[in-house]
Amino acid sequence: MTRRDAGLATDYWKRYYTPDEVREIEDATTTTMFVSGGLPIHVRLYERSRSAPTLLVSHGLITYGLILARLQLPFFRAGFNVVQFDMPGWGQSGGPRGGCTIEQSIQAWRDAFDWTVREFDGPFFANGYGEDGTTCYYALANDPRLSAMSFHNLWDYGDPDIMQWQGPRWMVTCKRAILSVARFLLPTRTVDMRKGVPWDDLFGKRGLTPYRDIFENDPLRNYGYQYPLAYSMLAHHRPPVRFEACRTPVQLIPSELNELWPYDMNLRSYNRLGGPTELVTLAGKPHWEFTVEFEEAFCAIAMRWFQQHGASLAHARDRA
Repeated sequence: MTRRDAGLATDYWKRYYTPDEVREIEDATTTTMFVSGGLPIHVRLYERSRSAPTLLVSHGLITYGLILARLQLPFFRAGFNVVQFDMPGWGQSGGPRGGCTIEQSIQAWRDAFDWTVREFDGPFFANGYGEDGTTCYYALANDPRLSAMSFHNLWDYGDPDIMQWQGPRWMVTCKRAILSVARFLLPTRTVDMRKGVPWDDLFGKRGLTPYRDIFENDPLRNYGYQYPLAYSMLAHHRPPVRFEACRTPVQLIPSELNELWPYDMNLRSYNRLGGPTELVTLAGKPHWEFTVEFEEAFCAIAMRWFQQHGASLAHARDRA
């Protein structure tokens, strides 16, 4: 059963889309949930059939799932099931707002994948756009049930370039030391999201884009990061599967002019990967462009990679 409000009590989300896109989202999706870490996790399903190729996606630590539908609809139109989940404390999931640590994000990916495998037959794929690419890798690399992954960013937690906008290495090291204590003393204290991440680099430097204006006033967006999350972004996390030991096919689609997470940092991680890989550089592009053209082109690159690794879309469309 679908709901005309797309599972929300407010119609604010419709401002991100055209009327035709709104109707498509309302007609295509249903919502459900699973539990991770004792918290209800919101799931939006774009469902073709149990045996269609299935894509698992989440979101980075700024946005939430429903406002990224332009990264989900192209896969559904092509014949994929799409399972989109909100991280704990983000979007429509339960938990303290802005309180989901990197460790909890990794566990949420594992729980989301286990739930997806119970609901569908596969083959299974995963896609990430910001931090979610790296947490997905940490959670699912070398899982034999996953056919391939495609990411916009991939790094090794502990690399100082992850938070290079916070200042030189010595300053990042000092902030990490302070937060390592503050997370216990003031666990619910919040860092303003606009100070935690440089919004001009995220939304573009050509003034306030319409997308940014809409997002800033979104009643469902998060307004900050609690200290435990802020610390976990700066801390070192050893990947369960070393990049050199990875055997899951990984595609990386980095932006050449990424102002948030430098291209060279992404390349360092990519060059360490031990299994089948593909690098597709978005030449001359900033971290992201909130346009239909950019997002559909990004999806097309990932979709081609998934087809090379077992996603049979003609049959999926026929079954639908």
